[in-house]
Amino acid sequence: MIDESNPAGRLHRILSEVATKNGDGICVRDVWAPVFGCSPKDEASVLRGLVEVYGLCEEVKNLIKLNPDLNHDLYLASFPKIEKAILPVNLGQQWKALRSNLDGEVLARLQFCAEALQGFYSEEAISEEDVSQIHEMVSALSDAITDSSISPELKLALLEELDRIQKAIVLIKIKGAKGLKEALQSLVGSVVANHQSLKQLETDEPDILERLGGLLDKLDAFTARALKLKRMLTGPVSYVLDKITGPDGEEEPVEDD
Repeated sequence: MIDESNPAGRLHRILSEVATKNGDGICVRDVWAPVFGCSPKDEASVLRGLVEVYGLCEEVKNLIKLNPDLNHDLYLASFPKIEKAILPVNLGQQWKALRSNLDGEVLARLQFCAEALQGFYSEEAISEEDVSQIHEMVSALSDAITDSSISPELKLALLEELDRIQKAIVLIKIKGAKGLKEALQSLVGSVVANHQSLKQLETDEPDILERLGGLLDKLDAFTARALKLKRMLTGPVSYVLDKITGPDGEEEPVEDD
């Protein structure tokens, strides 16, 4: 069983999945769209997903190079072929020609990378229940914000952050919890930047503020556990501004990871 709690394990699972698709007449977009949970016609999403997979390749290579005890040339010998498979000339290209790059030797070497990373890098297994709960919290908050009477500027800012979280959930099989960690950091920054407008919600839309605080707390706990880091926000976040900004509206420092 390959450990999928590190980037090499996740990359192995993704490439093993697409390597099984070998029918004639299948083009690149048809192979990758299901991996990213989008329609083959949505070429922008397919391209974004391929960029993320390429980024995962780079992360694996960098982690291998960080360990001086590993034979870097040996472990990374197959990555040129992997990159050929995930960087097509165009999405309408026939997959059969690219699939040949993902042979048994390539996948075996990648499995060795996953095993090598176990010794010095790992993440906690991601709970599907937690991911589902975060998705539901984001959807409920998005609906509440959309139906609210808050200012268009604040509404747009918050909805953009929630969309970022939803995209991170879709890409969790590629980036693991790191994507949600990045989305959390962006959300915290938006909350700090809009703290004056958010203070008004204590009176006008307390439900939105409470939901936002609950989402921040959930994301913080989830990503800290998955990535084995300290929590970004200390204590439960009952009301967002009480935890991120001071009583005068001045920003308090956020703990580093």
